[in-house]
Amino acid sequence: MKQPTYVQENENLNPFFSIWFSTRKTIRYALENKSLKYALILTAISGIPNGFNAFGELSSELNIHLWVLILGSIILGPLLSLLGLGISTVVLTYVGKWLGGVGTLKEMAKTMGITTIPTIWLSPFFILSSIFTYNGIFQLDSPSGFTSGAVIWMILSSLILFGFGIWMIILQSQAIGEVHQFSSLRGFGTLIIPSVVLFIILFIVLMVFFTAVVI
Repeated sequence: MKQPTYVQENENLNPFFSIWFSTRKTIRYALENKSLKYALILTAISGIPNGFNAFGELSSELNIHLWVLILGSIILGPLLSLLGLGISTVVLTYVGKWLGGVGTLKEMAKTMGITTIPTIWLSPFFILSSIFTYNGIFQLDSPSGFTSGAVIWMILSSLILFGFGIWMIILQSQAIGEVHQFSSLRGFGTLIIPSVVLFIILFIVLMVFFTAVVI
C-alpha cells in the first residue's frame, strides 16, 4: 500500500493553484485541512459553467429562451453537479475498495469536490461558448458556408476541450490514487472501470431494443 503524500506541518497550499501540478499533495492537504462543506461549495459552483455548456447546446436544438438558459445554468447546474458528486463518490469509493483501496465515502466526496476546481477555471470558456451557440455565432452550418471565424473557433474549442479532458483524467486518477492510497495507474482503473461497465450495459440495452423494434 502506498504511503500518504507528505504535507509539511505549516505548509499552506491554495488548492485553486496547486491542484494543477501537485494533485496528490493538494488532495492530502484538503483531506487534512478542508471540510466537506468546502468541497460541496466547489462542486456547486462548478455546476454553473457545466450548466451553461449543456444548456447552450440545448438552446440551439430546442430554441430555449435566454432567461431559461441562464436560470437553468445557475439553478439546475449546481443541483445536477451535486447529484453527480454523490453518484461518483459511491461508485469510485467501492470500485476503489474492490481494487484494494482504503478511502472512505467522506474522503472521496472531498476529493471529487476538489477536482472540480479546473472546471471553475474554465468558466469563461464555457460561458462564452454557450453565448456563441445561443446566438448562432461561428456555426459551421450557416448559409454563407464555412467562415474563417467558425473554423478557427471549432479548432480552438476542440483543442481546449481535448486538452482539458486529458488533463482531468490524469488529475482525477492521481486524486483517486491518493484517497485510496494506491498508484495513479490503479486510480485510472478505478475511474475507467465504471465507464466501461456502463458502456457495456447501454450497448446491451440498445441492442435488445433495436432487435425488438426490428422483429
